[in-house]
Amino acid sequence: RLHSLENVASDSLQGQLVSTSPSLTSLSLNTMGPRADSHDDVYDRQIRLWGADAQKRMSNARVLYINLTGVTCEIMKNLVLAGVAAVVCDDRPYPEAVREMPCSFFRAEDMEKAMSSENDDKEGGGAEPDAKRAKKTTTTVASAIQLKVEELNPLLSGRNSIEERPVASLPDDFFVQFDAVVASRLTVAEAKRISLSLQKSKEGKLFIVADTFGFDGCAHLDFGNSHTYRREIGKDKLSDLLKIEPHTTMSDMLDVPLAGVKGRWDKVVPRTLVLQRFLMDYWGQNKNGQGKQKKEFVDFANDWLSSNKLSNDGDSSESLDLVQLANIAQHPEVSPVCAVLGGLLGNEVIKALTGKGEPANNVMLFNGLDGGCRIFSLNGEN
Repeated sequence: RLHSLENVASDSLQGQLVSTSPSLTSLSLNTMGPRADSHDDVYDRQIRLWGADAQKRMSNARVLYINLTGVTCEIMKNLVLAGVAAVVCDDRPYPEAVREMPCSFFRAEDMEKAMSSENDDKEGGGAEPDAKRAKKTTTTVASAIQLKVEELNPLLSGRNSIEERPVASLPDDFFVQFDAVVASRLTVAEAKRISLSLQKSKEGKLFIVADTFGFDGCAHLDFGNSHTYRREIGKDKLSDLLKIEPHTTMSDMLDVPLAGVKGRWDKVVPRTLVLQRFLMDYWGQNKNGQGKQKKEFVDFANDWLSSNKLSNDGDSSESLDLVQLANIAQHPEVSPVCAVLGGLLGNEVIKALTGKGEPANNVMLFNGLDGGCRIFSLNGEN
């Protein structure tokens, strides 16, 4: 079921909703021909899949993307092609922050040109007046991707936008104006703050925190306490309105002590869940991009495990190879993992916007080695 919406959406966009692509030109809806200028013409197959009302909700929705990574770019690409407007919030410097990101939005040639231009400015900076140099501003990731998003789906022209302020400086009511928030590379404190802001809204607001690391990926999903949905019970048949039970807010999920987390098939806390939570804390302490040396990283990891009352038994299948993890923390993203998990999470956003389909409640754990993705319910009773 998790794959069904992605497959049909792919077909509805004439094969353009793909997982990876060397060029955004081939993805753009401009390639659909001169007659594809009508909303109903472009989204015809999607309308036949989930109905005109659902497509209208998607076309009126806006999703906020915080800190672009390979997985969130994949979600954004899929949803923009499906008609969902995007607002990108990423104040990190371009191209330094995205040089190793597996993403078709940023071409190597463009990044090399930007780096070359920066180097030329530095070398010739001595002869340039201080006042003139002070006026120069750093290009952010948000501004670098803005035109690429506009080109992806011309029907959304004027509805996409960017936000270049740091997340910490944004007021709480900023997040409430969006129908969904998709984030990566957040600290636990930042995720809790956004969660508490969204809880003030009377409408259910989807909040996703997703990260990939090596062949693994993990996402926390909070659909909001008031979210209702209809489950598929047969061909063209939907259930009565249902609520998510049990519902756990993002802030409560992140407050659950990991040492006590167990599941029906998990005698100990899942390794992938531990990895995401650990890396959220690690990346939060290294926002300047200067990673720790391996010995410092291992010491930091051991202290973190100890403070969370987690053991790292080398004989357990859930144990962590801290030396290997040090390398993953510096170069975390693998393109196929981002593509698959991004496709699945894009489906969850569509479920939230349309109210059709049973949501994933409330953690998704992806294993790239066997291609499996399972749902783990995280709450205070775990």
